[in-house]
Amino acid sequence: MVTVPSAWELASLVCKIFGYFGAASIVGGSLCLWLYNDGSRKNLTSILKYIAIGAFFGFQGSLLYFLIQVGMVIDKGFTGMFDLGMSSIFLETQLGDTTVFRLGGFVLSLVVSLFYLHKLSSFIRPPGQLFFRFLTVSNFIAFLLIVFSFRFSGHISVLSSLAKVSIAIHFLAFAAWIGSLYPLYRLTYSENIDLIQSGMKRFGKHAMVVVLMLLLAGVSMLFELFNSFSEITDTPYGQALLSKLILVLFIFAIAVLNKTKFSPGLVDRASIIPLRNSIRIEIVVAILILCVTSYFSTLVGPASHQMN
Repeated sequence: MVTVPSAWELASLVCKIFGYFGAASIVGGSLCLWLYNDGSRKNLTSILKYIAIGAFFGFQGSLLYFLIQVGMVIDKGFTGMFDLGMSSIFLETQLGDTTVFRLGGFVLSLVVSLFYLHKLSSFIRPPGQLFFRFLTVSNFIAFLLIVFSFRFSGHISVLSSLAKVSIAIHFLAFAAWIGSLYPLYRLTYSENIDLIQSGMKRFGKHAMVVVLMLLLAGVSMLFELFNSFSEITDTPYGQALLSKLILVLFIFAIAVLNKTKFSPGLVDRASIIPLRNSIRIEIVVAILILCVTSYFSTLVGPASHQMN
C-alpha cells in the first residue's frame, strides 16, 4: 500500500532528492573530470558547474531537512522551523550529527569546485588531468563525510557494521553511475567523435565494475533488511525496493544497449543522436530512481528495523 505523504513529509522527501542528487553530482562529476571528458574548456567548465550546482542543492536539501524536522516537532507552521531552542536540542541528536557531516561535505565540494571554476577561467589553454587532482581528493573526502552521515540516520543507524559498509558501497556505485550521466550527455556535443567514442568505451568498461558492486552490496543489504521473501513482496518498504530494482534493471538494459550498439556505431554526427537520446532516457530513469529511493528512505522502513 502506497503511503500518502503529509506536507512536511513531502518537503522532507524533496530535500532528500536534493541530497542524493548532490552526492551523485560530486562523485559522477569528479569521475568525468578524471576519465570521461574531451579536455575542452567548454566541457570542463560544464562539469565543474554541474558539481557546484549539485553541491549547492545538496547543502540546501540537508539544511532544509533539518529545519523541517524541527518544524514538524514544534507544529506551528512555517515559523516553527526556525525555533532556536528546539534547533539547539536537535543539534545534540543523531539528526544533528547527520546534518553537520552532510553540510560539511557539500560545503567542501562547493567551495573547491567554485575555486576551480575561477582558476579555469584564467587559463589560456585548458589544463591537464593533474590540475584536477586536488579537486578529486577533496570531493572524495566530501563524499566520505556524506556517506559517514548515514550511520546516524533512520533505520540504517541500527543495522550491523557489515550492512552499513554494504550501503556505503552501494551508494558509491549508484552515485558514480547516475552522477556520470549528465556529463556524458554533455560529452556527446563534443566536436571530436573519436573522443566521444573512447570516453563511452571507458565508461562502458568501468560500468561493469559498478554493476558488480551494486549487485554484491544489494544482495548483502537484502539479507540484512529482510527476514523472508514475503517481507519484500508484502511490505511497503519491500514493494518500494522492488520498484527501484525494476528501474535499475531498466537503466542497466539501456546502458548495455549503449555499450553494444550505440557507442561502437559512432562514425559521424548523425550516429551520435541515438546515443544522446538513449542517455536522455537514462537520466529520466535515474531521476525516477532518486524519487523512489527518497520515498522509501523517508516514509517507510523495513518491518524488522522500524524505529520506535
